[in-house]
Amino acid sequence: KKISKLKTQRIAKIELSKNEQQTVDELAKRKQIIKKIAQKTKTITLTEVGKKLTESDLKIHVIEHLTPEVLQKGLWKTQPLRPYDVTVSVPPISGGKRHFVNQAMEYIKQIWLDLGFKEMTGDYVQTSFWNLDALYIPQDHPARQMQDTFFIGKGGEKGKPMLGSLPKIFPKIKGTHEHGADTGSLGWQAPWSEEEAQKLLLRTHTTVLSAQTLAKLKKEDLPAKFFNVGTVFRNEALDWSHLFEFNQVDGIVIDPNANLKHLKGYLREFFGKMGYPNVRMRPAHFPYTEPSVEVDVFHPVKKTWIELGGAGIFRPEVVKPLLGYDVPVLAWGLGLERIVSEYFGITDLRDLYKNDLKQMKEMKLWMK
Repeated sequence: KKISKLKTQRIAKIELSKNEQQTVDELAKRKQIIKKIAQKTKTITLTEVGKKLTESDLKIHVIEHLTPEVLQKGLWKTQPLRPYDVTVSVPPISGGKRHFVNQAMEYIKQIWLDLGFKEMTGDYVQTSFWNLDALYIPQDHPARQMQDTFFIGKGGEKGKPMLGSLPKIFPKIKGTHEHGADTGSLGWQAPWSEEEAQKLLLRTHTTVLSAQTLAKLKKEDLPAKFFNVGTVFRNEALDWSHLFEFNQVDGIVIDPNANLKHLKGYLREFFGKMGYPNVRMRPAHFPYTEPSVEVDVFHPVKKTWIELGGAGIFRPEVVKPLLGYDVPVLAWGLGLERIVSEYFGITDLRDLYKNDLKQMKEMKLWMK
């Protein structure tokens, strides 16, 4: 009865006896029986001044927009203009723009075009012949293992995928690998497998395009300069410093008078336009260049040297089978993502391509 009484009456009006109060206090100690609710009621009434104001016309006519009519009639002289607080936060407006990595790619392409280079293009899917064998990479090299390369399968009929319209190259590459042929080298002193060369893969570097370009050149085409900015694929474990799909900046200069000093000059010119005027080279090793160098630039903000790519001069074992004669070929391969991440201050390469619309809207434009 007491609980029923509590449910049907307003708490403010309940007057409990001493025994009833003790009962309520006891029940309050038990869970899910009594709920304590505090409720406040406030009453507001107008003052005499407020009552008088409600009877007055409080509407103020202000000019919202400064139109030709307002100027012609001189309304701005008699009516107040609506004030605007320019410090008030407003919703951000995001216009359409290209992805910041694509902006960088277009900028880099334009640098090489301005320097007189021609752009190389090619397919993502290549044969091991063009991607590896033509660059004098031995068939037992770790780069050919499944853990480093995305293999797709065989390329069809024997020999056709790699030969195309260049049948003379096939035996030259084979001879160079096995015994050096007429390059002055001893080769790799191991049997060369045509079956291995036919395997299809996703290109692991855009240097494959350099090999294909050399194979098409004629002596009267020299000197010549080519570049490519393209996607490559590596069977890498994805982490903050590795991607399995990324982009490279490749270039070659074929010139009988070219030397390592010219190579440094081209790279200094390129990196200077990228905001890195100081360039240095360190001795390194790559299978298809000799000499080979690592390319470092001095970071003006971090005050330290950072590595951004590799370069060198193609070995005779690469040039002679493809061109038919030996001539200096300057070559370089640079990591585009590393260059872009340094510019935008990104430490995790995965953030370059994450599905984040907010990042793409707020990222600054690529401007050098």
